[in-house]
Amino acid sequence: MSRFLLSRFPVGPLIDFMAKKKVPEHRCSGWYTLGGIALVFLAIQIFTGILLMVYYRPSQPWASVQRIVVEVPFGAFIRSIHHWSANLMALGLFVHMFSTFFMKAYRPTREFTWLTGLCLLGLVLLFSFSGYLLPWDELSFFATRVGITELEKAPLVGTWTATLLRGGPDVTIDTIGRFYVLHVVVLPLTVLGLVVVHLTLVQLHGMSEPDSFAALPPERKRYRPFFTDFLLAEIPIWMLVTGVVLALAAAVPRGLAPEADPTAAAPAGIKPEWYFLAPYQTLKLFPGRLELLGMGLMAAAVLSAAVVPFIDRVVPTDRRGRMVALIGAAGIAGLAAMTAWGGLS
Repeated sequence: MSRFLLSRFPVGPLIDFMAKKKVPEHRCSGWYTLGGIALVFLAIQIFTGILLMVYYRPSQPWASVQRIVVEVPFGAFIRSIHHWSANLMALGLFVHMFSTFFMKAYRPTREFTWLTGLCLLGLVLLFSFSGYLLPWDELSFFATRVGITELEKAPLVGTWTATLLRGGPDVTIDTIGRFYVLHVVVLPLTVLGLVVVHLTLVQLHGMSEPDSFAALPPERKRYRPFFTDFLLAEIPIWMLVTGVVLALAAAVPRGLAPEADPTAAAPAGIKPEWYFLAPYQTLKLFPGRLELLGMGLMAAAVLSAAVVPFIDRVVPTDRRGRMVALIGAAGIAGLAAMTAWGGLS
């Protein structure tokens, strides 16, 4: 039977290619597990999302969510799992990006691995934004309206993008159809395709080595085969994070908020989800015409992250590399501070 299958599916060269991947063993080796953890959260998102799609109706968004929560067996639990895995996936990707940055895993020849990772983070945030409106509750409606209104102020493509997302001059029930297609078709296919590219690049270029490890003599360096030693060691970690998601879904379930009323005034204190609090709070510091300046600063920060691999290229780290690390640390501290400020204000 195995000979029959191998003759039809000659995967031997692929297995040999994958078997060459090895993981350096050093004090920061634990950071290598973050990519796999993010994939676990993505798998949970896909599985629970498919289950929710069975009962969700874009033409009756709030009523279908109410049915999922109240009538469908384990519907509220599945919805809560979907909610918490989305939040933890965003958090895991942020931590993965920061660890990659400080381990300088973006240096040659891994520039495009870093860029595809940044694109994946951006797509996941867009993923979260597109799904936020789908329950059509009070908070999600007004938060989405505010977010798209801010996007509309961006120069050149802001108005066009906002109109495309809304399907008109304002967020209506028709907007649900656009966000639904974006959330369940366009973005999943895009994310899965980019994940394949990202993982292929990781396989081609191998796992990065910190300067302290790279400086060791060859006889002192220790490696573990990715297949199957490191992969098997990750399984208990994947089980642990899955348990955390299940525990959060059971202990802090996602509630059913009041249905959105587009004609009502926005409730006081409307805020976006935590991963959008930093840009939200930043724009509040630039009122009126100065808002374009705030948008320009945020765009410059994203562009700076994208060009880092083409600035810090020397191994071991030189003066420029240390300066990049200091600027990155300041940027992360600022991001955390603005997020906390936005959440507390």
